Amino acid sequence: MSPRRMMQPLGCALLLLLSLALLPAAPAQACGADTDCMLGTRSYRIRLPPLPAGGARIGAILLAHGYRDTAANMMADAAVADAVIGLGVALITPQSDGLSWNLPGQPGGSRAGIDDMAFIETVIADATTRFPIDPNRVMASGFSAGGMLVWNLACNRAGLFAGFAPVSGTFWNPLPESCPTGPATILHAHGTEDPTVPLHGRAIRDTSQGDVFEVFRRYAAWGHFGAPVESHAADLDCTRRTDAQGHVLELCLHPGAHDLRPVDVVRAWRELAAIKGW
Repeated sequence: MSPRRMMQPLGCALLLLLSLALLPAAPAQACGADTDCMLGTRSYRIRLPPLPAGGARIGAILLAHGYRDTAANMMADAAVADAVIGLGVALITPQSDGLSWNLPGQPGGSRAGIDDMAFIETVIADATTRFPIDPNRVMASGFSAGGMLVWNLACNRAGLFAGFAPVSGTFWNPLPESCPTGPATILHAHGTEDPTVPLHGRAIRDTSQGDVFEVFRRYAAWGHFGAPVESHAADLDCTRRTDAQGHVLELCLHPGAHDLRPVDVVRAWRELAAIKGW
């Protein structure tokens, strides 16, 4: 074979390599409902609804998982995901560091070096930068231990969310006497037959869960909320108070157990939208 014929395949290979090198680099795999959005060693997942035309930003619901659950499992709950997406808003599920969130008063005490308040702040900052989410239309919700996280967020990061919708979870004892970041709109749902987080709480190891009614009494007194107004709809019995700034403090009870009911998350979002005038 002549040297010229031997060089032809080699030349073609070099041209191919050069062409590949000049191609733009493939983007890193985007995170979403099935892939973690990494924030250092921590992460969250997100599911977006069909986006509106014209580049308008959308609202979002951050939904915190319970003890021994995960962001991936929460995102995979089709009933919850479909309900949230049906509202035309994004669903964000953050991942705890370990089996659950790091909260004041929890069994065994708080773990050093894990600041879940700061982590949730980082999640919201990242999600509203990376995705077309309006930072002024984000609601925090969470179930069980996730509901406990939401109460702590409402107390310590009131301005981070438009409102808070804890489900079947509140503070560990001792209850806070006041909240450093001011009053917030809190729409709490709870089953009257909940054996895991009973309305009056229960002892666990070296601590105990807070009494939901006492939490509301203290928060209403501290935040100068007005007289209670009762309402009844479907299977809910609700008691609502409003303060001078228009914040709403509401407890809605249903005859259920320890359940994350999509209807309660949907209702909270719609109530918050009405309160905010969205």
